[in-house]
Amino acid sequence: MPDNSRPSRKPLIAAILPTYNEELNVAGVLAVLHATSLLDEIILVDDGSSDKTVEILKQAAAGDARFQVIQHDHNKGKGKAIFSGWAATSAPILLLLDADLKDLTPDHIHALLAPVIDHRADMTIGLFRGGHFGTDLAHWLTPFLTGQRGLRAELLKNISHEAANGYGFEIALSVAASQHNYRTRAVILKGVWHPSSEFRNERGFWGGMLWKFRMYAQILQAWYISSRERYPKAKAFFSDISKF
Repeated sequence: MPDNSRPSRKPLIAAILPTYNEELNVAGVLAVLHATSLLDEIILVDDGSSDKTVEILKQAAAGDARFQVIQHDHNKGKGKAIFSGWAATSAPILLLLDADLKDLTPDHIHALLAPVIDHRADMTIGLFRGGHFGTDLAHWLTPFLTGQRGLRAELLKNISHEAANGYGFEIALSVAASQHNYRTRAVILKGVWHPSSEFRNERGFWGGMLWKFRMYAQILQAWYISSRERYPKAKAFFSDISKF
């Protein structure tokens, strides 16, 4: 019996996976991307990793012609990594994923992309449920910060590159979708989760906390820029603390 829940025809679809020092996590996501026949291109963008991430990406690319590896010579931030991936494809539909996802399956990817392929949404946001309490809570409180998206590529034309700097990409994308009246649909990714930053071994607890503080500072700064709320003192404050 055919699976009528999945479209039989589709436009070109490209996955973009930004990575930075993810040697402990990225192999699982690469395996799922390899197993997902819906994808036409899989663009892996390493953002200046200092560990073995690039070697793992290249090994994956050697076994699947859809894979393409792009390397930044130094860390430029997630937003610029995604823009580098977008510049390498003309696909009208994009899949964006974090590189450290756990328990992801091809079915989750199909669920993220189907509403965009079927013209029921311009963008989907993938929300964790039932995988890990901490990441479930984060997605319940701030769903607009999820890195798991399916979207029409043209939406990226409306994003402020300044706002998307560092970890501001997701909020810049969410604000742009709202400002331009793009239809957004939430998709539950049951069982999916990723390690919390403060508990990652390579950072240590305090290193993880500092990283999270910097990330949220960049997110707040991105919101001010994207929303065109021009408060010079506030902008200067968030700009300063994002450098820590």
